[in-house]
Amino acid sequence: MKLTGRDWLMAAGGMALIGLLALGSEKGRGKNVPLDERHKPLYDAMKTGRTQAATELVCATCHGQSSIPLPDKHPPKEQCLICHLFRAST
Repeated sequence: MKLTGRDWLMAAGGMALIGLLALGSEKGRGKNVPLDERHKPLYDAMKTGRTQAATELVCATCHGQSSIPLPDKHPPKEQCLICHLFRAST
C-alpha cells in the first residue's frame, strides 16, 4: 500500500492534535509541594496513611488568611492535593 500526500497530511494533523493536547494537559497545575522542613508534616501525614482530605487540613493551618495567604488569583478551594503534587520523598 502506497501512502499518498493526503495520508501524510492526515498523519501530520493527528500529530499536531496530540501535541496540542499534551501541551494543555499541564495547564492549571500548581507547583509541587516543597520537600522542606515546613512541609514535613504533610509528607509525614501521607506516609502514615492519612486521607487526602485530612492531609489538606494541615495545609489550611499555614495557608489561611493570617500566616501565609494564598495568591490573589488562587482558586477558593481547600482541595490542595488535586493541583499540588508531592515529590517522591526519600
